[in-house]
Amino acid sequence: MRYGFIGLGNMASAILRGMCRSGKFESDIFCGFNRSEGKTLSLQKELGLVPMASAEEVAERSDVVVLCVKPQMMSDILPQLAKITPGKLVVTIAAGKPLSYYEAALPAETAVVRVMPNINARVLAAASGICGGKYATREQIALVQCMFETVGTVYELPENQFSAFSALGGASGAFIHIYIDALASAGVKAGLSRALAQSVACQAVLGSARLTMESGEHPIALCDQVCSPGGTTIEGVHALKRLGFETAIQQAVDAVIEKDRLLGK
Repeated sequence: MRYGFIGLGNMASAILRGMCRSGKFESDIFCGFNRSEGKTLSLQKELGLVPMASAEEVAERSDVVVLCVKPQMMSDILPQLAKITPGKLVVTIAAGKPLSYYEAALPAETAVVRVMPNINARVLAAASGICGGKYATREQIALVQCMFETVGTVYELPENQFSAFSALGGASGAFIHIYIDALASAGVKAGLSRALAQSVACQAVLGSARLTMESGEHPIALCDQVCSPGGTTIEGVHALKRLGFETAIQQAVDAVIEKDRLLGK
């Protein structure tokens, strides 16, 4: 099987590393094209990626074509795939654009699978949503799921939930990084070194997430366990509520969902 990547940015590089190092794709060939030749050559040296001269060549020489370009670039890329032969599979990780957009632009009955990963793929901890188009078989969807399981957890869901998943599983990573930085900065203000404060903040987020997942308890129930009556933590929780912390997060998610929907028009 030959996997071809069009666009070799951070996300594509993470997926390629995950697949190549998983041991599940050892007999397969990986090729790719990127407008910046430097990224192509770097991945050729690191992973043995076979460089291609164009997006069209990737489509011609691959069994699975993975589109890793921004949604705004799709109108330029898809015409180059006009001669893609029947039986090939197209995978897209672009935000916003629905499956029907690709199915209308590509040759008739082209199998398309849509995936929404996140940047945590770099540390094999991505949360990826997946949805198959009308011509994608269960075997093809399972293949794509196997690809993305090399970089994290995969959730199959209906396409009408993709905008919400994009916000919750993808964009929220940026919100969490802001939260980590805010915690670390507060630690620095209180007298801790930046390195120590950031390490403690990261461990607190990581540990709390793991506790929530493994305990199966509601996050608020766990919060209550930390908040002793008349104690210090409840003072901080009340400050967050007073300043609109929860509302700000919810409005940020809503803003991402709205933008994702606009990109799909």
